[in-house]
Amino acid sequence: MKLLLDEHIWPGLAALVQQLLPTADVESIHMFSGGRFLNCDDAAILREARRAGRILVTFDVNTIPALLHEMAAAEELHSGVIFVSAKSFAQNDHQGLALALAGLLRDETAADWTNRVMFLRKRTAEDLYRA
Repeated sequence: MKLLLDEHIWPGLAALVQQLLPTADVESIHMFSGGRFLNCDDAAILREARRAGRILVTFDVNTIPALLHEMAAAEELHSGVIFVSAKSFAQNDHQGLALALAGLLRDETAADWTNRVMFLRKRTAEDLYRA
């Protein structure tokens, strides 16, 4: 399971997740493909994420859902989207986001994420280290 953090998520979050879960494969769109997809159209980002086998992690709960609906209508696959609600996480809650993503990666690493969409839920350090 590989994650792609969108441009509105602090790029250093990838390293924080990897500190918590060393096997995590998390990349910021700021570094992904040399930064080529910064400020790109959401559809292009989702297509490239699919090509790279990466699940998009985004705060964009306004435009991405409509795009996913269009893709579904066109029977176009995506590799998964994890929405981060600003009601659950502040954009600067780096530790909270890192814990939630590390926990999700640990729990869902073998899951098929094709066309899967979910909202990230908060976790604690205890959740992450619980067997």
